[in-house]
Amino acid sequence: MTAPMRPNARAAHEPPRWTFSLLTIPSRVEFLGRLLESLASLPAQPAFEVVVVHNSVSEEEPLAIEARIRALAPTLPIRVYVNSTDPTIGGGRRVQLAVCRTPLVAFVDDDLTLHGDILAGIERVLREKPLGIVGLPSFEEDTDVRFKPRESTPYVDLDGIRYMPVQGMLVAGYRRLFTDIGGFNPRRQFWGEWTEFNLRMWRHGFPTGYLLDRGFLRHWHRAPESPTRNMSGREKHVLWGLMCTALEYDAVSINDATDAFWRLAQDRYLAYSFGEQLTPKQLLASVLELMPRLSREWPAMHAFSDETRRHPFQFKPFEPLTEDDVRRVLAYANEEIDGYRVVLGEEPPALPAVQTGWLRRIGRAVLGRRARAMN
Repeated sequence: MTAPMRPNARAAHEPPRWTFSLLTIPSRVEFLGRLLESLASLPAQPAFEVVVVHNSVSEEEPLAIEARIRALAPTLPIRVYVNSTDPTIGGGRRVQLAVCRTPLVAFVDDDLTLHGDILAGIERVLREKPLGIVGLPSFEEDTDVRFKPRESTPYVDLDGIRYMPVQGMLVAGYRRLFTDIGGFNPRRQFWGEWTEFNLRMWRHGFPTGYLLDRGFLRHWHRAPESPTRNMSGREKHVLWGLMCTALEYDAVSINDATDAFWRLAQDRYLAYSFGEQLTPKQLLASVLELMPRLSREWPAMHAFSDETRRHPFQFKPFEPLTEDDVRRVLAYANEEIDGYRVVLGEEPPALPAVQTGWLRRIGRAVLGRRARAMN
Protein backbone atom coordinates (compact mmCIF):
# COMPACT_ATOMS: atom_id res chain seq x y z
CA MET A 1 0.00 0.00 0.00
CA THR A 2 1.28 3.44 -0.90
CA ALA A 3 1.67 5.76 2.05
CA PRO A 4 -0.41 8.96 1.85
CA MET A 5 1.50 11.98 0.64
CA ARG A 6 2.31 14.34 3.47
CA PRO A 7 2.16 18.11 3.07
CA ASN A 8 5.22 19.22 1.12
CA ALA A 9 6.21 15.73 -0.05
CA ARG A 10 6.86 16.60 -3.70
CA ALA A 11 7.22 13.95 -6.37
CA ALA A 12 10.73 14.30 -7.75
CA HIS A 13 9.62 13.74 -11.34
CA GLU A 14 6.78 16.26 -11.24
CA PRO A 15 7.73 19.74 -12.41
CA PRO A 16 6.05 22.48 -10.41
CA ARG A 17 3.19 24.36 -12.04
CA TRP A 18 3.15 27.17 -9.49
CA THR A 19 5.59 29.60 -7.93
CA PHE A 20 4.96 31.34 -4.64
CA SER A 21 6.99 34.51 -5.17
CA LEU A 22 7.99 36.44 -2.03
CA LEU A 23 9.62 39.87 -1.76
CA THR A 24 11.34 40.48 1.56
CA ILE A 25 13.84 42.68 3.40
CA PRO A 26 16.22 41.80 6.27
CA SER A 27 14.12 43.42 9.02
CA ARG A 28 11.23 41.04 8.27
CA VAL A 29 13.06 37.74 8.69
CA GLU A 30 10.81 36.55 11.53
CA PHE A 31 7.69 37.24 9.47
CA LEU A 32 9.24 35.53 6.45
CA GLY A 33 9.88 32.46 8.60
CA ARG A 34 6.27 32.39 9.67
CA LEU A 35 5.10 32.63 6.05
CA LEU A 36 7.43 29.83 4.92
CA GLU A 37 6.17 27.65 7.75
CA SER A 38 2.60 28.10 6.49
CA LEU A 39 3.67 27.26 2.92
CA ALA A 40 5.31 24.08 4.17
CA SER A 41 1.95 23.04 5.63
CA LEU A 42 0.03 23.38 2.35
CA PRO A 43 -1.16 20.29 0.44
CA ALA A 44 1.44 18.71 -1.84
CA GLN A 45 -0.73 19.07 -4.95
CA PRO A 46 -0.55 21.00 -7.15
CA ALA A 47 3.24 21.10 -7.00
CA PHE A 48 4.92 24.44 -6.37
CA GLU A 49 8.27 26.03 -5.75
CA VAL A 50 9.12 29.10 -3.70
CA VAL A 51 11.14 32.07 -4.92
CA VAL A 52 12.38 34.61 -2.41
CA VAL A 53 13.74 37.94 -3.64
CA HIS A 54 15.93 39.53 -0.95
CA ASN A 55 15.24 43.17 -1.82
CA SER A 56 18.03 45.09 -0.14
CA VAL A 57 21.56 46.39 -0.63
CA SER A 58 23.81 44.04 1.31
CA GLU A 59 27.54 43.40 1.69
CA GLU A 60 26.77 39.83 2.67
CA GLU A 61 27.50 37.14 0.09
CA PRO A 62 24.36 35.98 -1.79
CA LEU A 63 25.11 32.33 -0.95
CA ALA A 64 25.05 33.18 2.76
CA ILE A 65 21.72 34.98 2.38
CA GLU A 66 20.31 32.01 0.47
CA ALA A 67 21.50 29.51 3.08
CA ARG A 68 19.92 31.51 5.91
CA ILE A 69 16.57 31.81 4.12
CA ARG A 70 16.47 28.16 3.07
CA ALA A 71 17.22 27.12 6.66
CA LEU A 72 13.90 28.73 7.70
CA ALA A 73 12.00 25.97 5.87
CA PRO A 74 14.31 23.06 4.96
CA THR A 75 11.54 20.97 3.38
CA LEU A 76 10.50 23.60 0.85
CA PRO A 77 11.96 23.90 -2.67
CA ILE A 78 13.30 27.47 -2.39
CA ARG A 79 15.29 29.60 -4.81
CA VAL A 80 16.73 32.88 -3.51
CA TYR A 81 17.71 35.97 -5.50
CA VAL A 82 19.41 39.08 -4.12
CA ASN A 83 18.23 42.35 -5.66
CA SER A 84 20.77 45.02 -4.76
CA THR A 85 20.54 46.92 -8.05
CA ASP A 86 17.09 48.52 -7.69
CA PRO A 87 15.78 47.50 -4.25
CA THR A 88 12.53 49.43 -4.53
CA ILE A 89 9.27 47.52 -4.33
CA GLY A 90 8.71 48.05 -8.06
CA GLY A 91 12.26 46.92 -8.83
CA GLY A 92 11.78 43.83 -6.69
CA ARG A 93 8.50 43.01 -8.43
CA ARG A 94 10.23 43.13 -11.80
CA VAL A 95 12.87 40.69 -10.56
CA GLN A 96 10.13 38.41 -9.22
CA LEU A 97 8.44 38.23 -12.59
CA ALA A 98 11.70 37.89 -14.52
CA VAL A 99 12.96 34.88 -12.53
CA CYS A 100 9.62 33.03 -12.40
CA ARG A 101 9.89 29.86 -14.50
CA THR A 102 6.51 28.24 -13.86
CA PRO A 103 3.37 28.99 -15.89
CA LEU A 104 1.40 30.07 -12.80
CA VAL A 105 2.54 32.48 -10.12
CA ALA A 106 1.23 33.80 -6.81
CA PHE A 107 2.89 36.95 -5.49
CA VAL A 108 2.61 36.80 -1.70
CA ASP A 109 3.42 39.55 0.82
CA ASP A 110 5.98 38.51 3.43
CA ASP A 111 3.81 39.57 6.40
CA LEU A 112 1.16 36.90 5.71
CA THR A 113 0.43 33.29 6.49
CA LEU A 114 -1.62 31.09 4.12
CA HIS A 115 -4.35 28.66 5.16
CA GLY A 116 -6.40 26.06 3.27
CA ASP A 117 -6.15 24.25 -0.06
CA ILE A 118 -5.26 27.48 -1.77
CA LEU A 119 -3.71 26.52 -5.09
CA ALA A 120 -6.30 23.86 -5.95
CA GLY A 121 -9.05 26.41 -5.27
CA ILE A 122 -7.41 29.06 -7.42
CA GLU A 123 -6.83 26.60 -10.26
CA ARG A 124 -10.47 25.60 -10.21
CA VAL A 125 -11.69 29.18 -10.49
CA LEU A 126 -9.17 29.90 -13.28
CA ARG A 127 -10.72 26.99 -15.20
CA GLU A 128 -14.23 28.29 -14.59
CA LYS A 129 -13.71 32.04 -15.06
CA PRO A 130 -11.57 34.05 -17.51
CA LEU A 131 -9.80 35.87 -14.70
CA GLY A 132 -6.55 37.77 -15.06
CA ILE A 133 -5.89 37.98 -11.30
CA VAL A 134 -7.26 35.98 -8.40
CA GLY A 135 -7.01 37.17 -4.79
CA LEU A 136 -8.01 35.65 -1.44
CA PRO A 137 -9.54 37.24 1.65
CA SER A 138 -7.23 38.21 4.50
CA PHE A 139 -7.90 38.56 8.23
CA GLU A 140 -6.24 40.77 10.82
CA GLU A 141 -3.71 38.79 12.84
CA ASP A 142 -5.40 35.75 14.45
CA THR A 143 -8.87 37.32 14.58
CA ASP A 144 -12.05 36.92 12.53
CA VAL A 145 -11.88 40.58 11.40
CA ARG A 146 -11.45 40.72 7.63
CA PHE A 147 -8.74 43.04 6.37
CA LYS A 148 -9.25 42.68 2.59
CA PRO A 149 -11.30 42.89 0.50
CA ARG A 150 -12.78 45.87 2.30
CA GLU A 151 -16.52 46.35 2.17
CA SER A 152 -15.92 50.08 1.65
CA THR A 153 -14.16 49.49 -1.69
CA PRO A 154 -16.57 49.34 -4.66
CA TYR A 155 -17.10 45.83 -6.00
CA VAL A 156 -19.45 43.65 -8.02
CA ASP A 157 -20.43 40.21 -6.70
CA LEU A 158 -21.22 37.90 -9.61
CA ASP A 159 -21.31 34.09 -9.78
CA GLY A 160 -19.16 33.56 -6.70
CA ILE A 161 -16.45 36.13 -7.49
CA ARG A 162 -16.05 39.58 -5.96
CA TYR A 163 -14.89 41.61 -8.96
CA MET A 164 -12.62 44.48 -7.95
CA PRO A 165 -8.89 45.31 -7.91
CA VAL A 166 -6.76 42.83 -5.95
CA GLN A 167 -4.48 45.13 -3.98
CA GLY A 168 -1.55 42.94 -3.05
CA MET A 169 -1.49 40.37 -0.23
CA LEU A 170 -1.81 37.42 -2.63
CA VAL A 171 -2.01 38.08 -6.37
CA ALA A 172 -2.25 34.91 -8.47
CA GLY A 173 -2.48 34.31 -12.19
CA TYR A 174 -0.73 33.37 -15.42
CA ARG A 175 2.93 34.37 -15.67
CA ARG A 176 2.75 34.90 -19.44
CA LEU A 177 -0.34 37.11 -19.17
CA PHE A 178 1.40 39.23 -16.53
CA THR A 179 4.28 39.63 -18.97
CA ASP A 180 2.10 40.17 -22.03
CA ILE A 181 0.34 43.20 -20.54
CA GLY A 182 3.74 44.77 -19.86
CA GLY A 183 4.84 43.56 -16.44
CA PHE A 184 5.32 46.04 -13.62
CA ASN A 185 5.38 49.74 -14.39
CA PRO A 186 9.00 50.98 -13.99
CA ARG A 187 7.82 54.28 -12.48
CA ARG A 188 6.18 52.67 -9.45
CA GLN A 189 8.81 52.45 -6.74
CA PHE A 190 7.38 52.09 -3.23
CA TRP A 191 3.64 52.58 -3.68
CA GLY A 192 0.87 51.85 -6.14
CA GLU A 193 2.35 49.06 -8.24
CA TRP A 194 -0.67 46.77 -7.73
CA THR A 195 -3.17 49.61 -8.19
CA GLU A 196 -1.71 50.40 -11.61
CA PHE A 197 -1.25 46.72 -12.55
CA ASN A 198 -4.91 45.88 -11.80
CA LEU A 199 -6.10 48.90 -13.77
CA ARG A 200 -3.99 47.83 -16.75
CA MET A 201 -5.31 44.27 -16.50
CA TRP A 202 -8.94 45.50 -16.67
CA ARG A 203 -8.15 47.85 -19.53
CA HIS A 204 -6.60 44.95 -21.46
CA GLY A 205 -9.84 43.02 -20.99
CA PHE A 206 -9.04 40.59 -18.16
CA PRO A 207 -11.06 40.93 -14.94
CA THR A 208 -9.61 40.67 -11.44
CA GLY A 209 -11.36 39.58 -8.28
CA TYR A 210 -11.46 37.71 -4.99
CA LEU A 211 -12.35 34.08 -4.40
CA LEU A 212 -13.96 34.19 -0.96
CA ASP A 213 -14.51 30.53 -0.04
CA ARG A 214 -11.35 28.57 -0.97
CA GLY A 215 -8.75 29.47 1.62
CA PHE A 216 -7.62 32.67 3.29
CA LEU A 217 -4.68 34.72 4.51
CA ARG A 218 -3.67 36.16 7.86
CA HIS A 219 -2.08 39.59 7.83
CA TRP A 220 0.42 40.27 10.64
CA HIS A 221 0.42 44.06 10.93
CA ARG A 222 3.50 44.50 13.11
CA ALA A 223 5.93 43.86 10.25
CA PRO A 224 8.32 46.85 9.97
CA GLU A 225 8.96 49.23 7.06
CA SER A 226 5.51 48.99 5.49
CA PRO A 227 5.14 51.59 2.69
CA THR A 228 1.47 52.06 3.66
CA ARG A 229 1.89 52.22 7.45
CA ASN A 230 5.29 53.06 8.88
CA MET A 231 7.91 53.56 6.16
CA SER A 232 9.92 56.76 6.37
CA GLY A 233 9.12 59.20 3.54
CA ARG A 234 6.00 57.33 2.48
CA GLU A 235 4.12 60.58 1.72
CA LYS A 236 6.39 61.37 -1.24
CA HIS A 237 6.12 57.79 -2.54
CA VAL A 238 2.31 58.03 -2.45
CA LEU A 239 2.33 61.47 -4.06
CA TRP A 240 4.65 60.26 -6.81
CA GLY A 241 2.39 57.27 -7.52
CA LEU A 242 -0.67 59.51 -7.75
CA MET A 243 1.09 61.94 -10.09
CA CYS A 244 2.20 59.11 -12.38
CA THR A 245 -1.29 57.60 -12.41
CA ALA A 246 -2.95 60.90 -13.33
CA LEU A 247 -0.48 61.61 -16.13
CA GLU A 248 -0.30 58.10 -17.57
CA TYR A 249 -4.06 57.47 -17.56
CA ASP A 250 -5.39 60.87 -18.61
CA ALA A 251 -6.85 61.72 -15.21
CA VAL A 252 -5.37 65.21 -14.83
CA SER A 253 -8.61 67.03 -15.61
CA ILE A 254 -11.24 66.98 -12.87
CA ASN A 255 -14.52 65.76 -14.36
CA ASP A 256 -17.17 63.08 -13.87
CA ALA A 257 -14.94 60.33 -15.26
CA THR A 258 -12.02 61.18 -12.97
CA ASP A 259 -14.06 62.13 -9.89
CA ALA A 260 -13.28 58.85 -8.06
CA PHE A 261 -9.55 59.32 -8.59
CA TRP A 262 -9.48 62.86 -7.25
CA ARG A 263 -11.79 62.08 -4.34
CA LEU A 264 -9.69 59.11 -3.18
CA ALA A 265 -6.44 61.00 -3.74
CA GLN A 266 -7.63 63.80 -1.45
CA ASP A 267 -9.67 61.94 1.16
CA ARG A 268 -7.70 58.71 1.53
CA TYR A 269 -4.22 58.48 0.05
CA LEU A 270 -2.85 61.96 0.71
CA ALA A 271 -4.61 62.12 4.08
CA TYR A 272 -3.16 58.86 5.43
CA SER A 273 0.33 59.44 4.03
CA PHE A 274 0.84 63.08 5.03
CA GLY A 275 -1.26 62.99 8.19
CA GLU A 276 -1.43 66.28 10.04
CA GLN A 277 1.19 67.76 7.68
CA LEU A 278 -1.28 67.83 4.79
CA THR A 279 -1.33 71.57 4.17
CA PRO A 280 -1.16 73.42 0.83
CA LYS A 281 2.38 74.54 1.73
CA GLN A 282 3.58 71.01 2.53
CA LEU A 283 1.91 69.55 -0.55
CA LEU A 284 3.42 72.17 -2.87
CA ALA A 285 6.88 71.67 -1.36
CA SER A 286 6.62 67.92 -1.93
CA VAL A 287 5.51 68.39 -5.55
CA LEU A 288 8.45 70.73 -6.19
CA GLU A 289 10.85 68.16 -4.72
CA LEU A 290 9.52 65.60 -7.19
CA MET A 291 9.81 67.84 -10.26
CA PRO A 292 13.37 66.79 -11.25
CA ARG A 293 12.27 63.15 -11.27
CA LEU A 294 9.15 64.06 -13.24
CA SER A 295 11.30 65.85 -15.81
CA ARG A 296 13.54 62.80 -16.23
CA GLU A 297 10.61 60.41 -16.56
CA TRP A 298 8.43 62.60 -18.77
CA PRO A 299 9.36 61.09 -22.18
CA ALA A 300 8.67 57.54 -20.95
CA MET A 301 5.43 58.63 -19.26
CA HIS A 302 4.27 60.35 -22.44
CA ALA A 303 4.96 57.21 -24.50
CA PHE A 304 3.17 55.06 -21.92
CA SER A 305 0.16 57.40 -21.96
CA ASP A 306 -0.05 57.07 -25.74
CA GLU A 307 -0.13 53.29 -25.32
CA THR A 308 -2.91 53.39 -22.71
CA ARG A 309 -5.15 55.23 -25.17
CA ARG A 310 -5.09 52.08 -27.32
CA HIS A 311 -6.29 49.73 -24.58
CA PRO A 312 -9.53 47.87 -25.47
CA PHE A 313 -11.26 49.30 -22.37
CA GLN A 314 -10.80 52.85 -21.11
CA PHE A 315 -11.52 52.58 -17.38
CA LYS A 316 -10.18 55.50 -15.35
CA PRO A 317 -8.12 55.08 -12.16
CA PHE A 318 -10.32 53.99 -9.21
CA GLU A 319 -13.42 54.12 -11.41
CA PRO A 320 -16.19 52.06 -9.72
CA LEU A 321 -17.17 49.05 -11.81
CA THR A 322 -20.79 48.31 -12.66
CA GLU A 323 -22.22 44.86 -13.29
CA ASP A 324 -22.51 45.78 -16.96
CA ASP A 325 -18.79 46.68 -17.02
CA VAL A 326 -17.89 43.32 -15.51
CA ARG A 327 -20.05 41.39 -17.96
CA ARG A 328 -18.56 43.24 -20.93
CA VAL A 329 -15.01 42.48 -19.82
CA LEU A 330 -15.92 38.85 -19.05
CA ALA A 331 -17.32 38.44 -22.56
CA TYR A 332 -14.12 39.86 -24.03
CA ALA A 333 -11.88 37.72 -21.80
CA ASN A 334 -13.77 34.55 -22.70
CA GLU A 335 -12.54 35.04 -26.25
CA GLU A 336 -8.93 35.69 -25.22
CA ILE A 337 -8.16 33.44 -22.24
CA ASP A 338 -7.77 29.99 -23.84
CA GLY A 339 -4.17 30.58 -24.86
CA TYR A 340 -3.26 31.09 -21.21
CA ARG A 341 -5.57 28.47 -19.72
CA VAL A 342 -3.81 25.60 -21.49
CA VAL A 343 -1.13 25.54 -18.74
CA LEU A 344 -3.69 24.32 -16.20
CA GLY A 345 -3.63 20.79 -17.63
CA GLU A 346 -6.30 18.26 -16.78
CA GLU A 347 -9.01 19.22 -14.34
CA PRO A 348 -8.73 17.46 -10.94
CA PRO A 349 -11.72 15.96 -9.07
CA ALA A 350 -14.23 18.49 -7.78
CA LEU A 351 -13.43 20.15 -4.47
CA PRO A 352 -16.12 20.82 -1.90
CA ALA A 353 -16.69 24.43 -1.01
CA VAL A 354 -14.69 25.27 2.10
CA GLN A 355 -16.18 27.28 4.91
CA THR A 356 -13.72 29.95 5.93
CA GLY A 357 -14.72 29.69 9.58
CA TRP A 358 -13.46 26.09 9.66
CA LEU A 359 -10.25 27.14 7.89
CA ARG A 360 -9.69 29.96 10.33
CA ARG A 361 -9.81 27.49 13.24
CA ILE A 362 -7.17 25.38 11.50
CA GLY A 363 -4.99 28.44 10.97
CA ARG A 364 -5.19 29.40 14.62
CA ALA A 365 -4.35 25.87 15.75
CA VAL A 366 -1.30 25.62 13.47
CA LEU A 367 0.26 29.06 13.97
CA GLY A 368 -1.41 30.60 17.00
CA ARG A 369 1.21 29.50 19.50
CA ARG A 370 4.09 30.85 17.46
CA ALA A 371 2.23 34.12 16.76
CA ARG A 372 1.69 34.73 20.48
CA ALA A 373 5.37 34.04 21.16
CA MET A 374 6.49 36.53 18.50
CA ASN A 375 4.10 39.27 19.61
